[in-house]
Amino acid sequence: MNVLLTGGAGFIGSHTAVELIAAGHGVVIADDLSNSSASVIERLHESLRLDEVHDRADPARRGRRGR
Repeated sequence: MNVLLTGGAGFIGSHTAVELIAAGHGVVIADDLSNSSASVIERLHESLRLDEVHDRADPARRGRRGR
């Protein structure tokens, strides 16, 4: 089964993603990274193929995260 996991870069979401993958499911994570850290992303990168998608239509959000 393929699963869309929102908030997948947070604490609970990242652990859920790892368990879903271990169970053989496909996982797509959607997260605005407002409640995550670089270490979580690095750990996920070891288990997943990561493709970053940025919302260029919302420049105010980029300023909030220093992008």
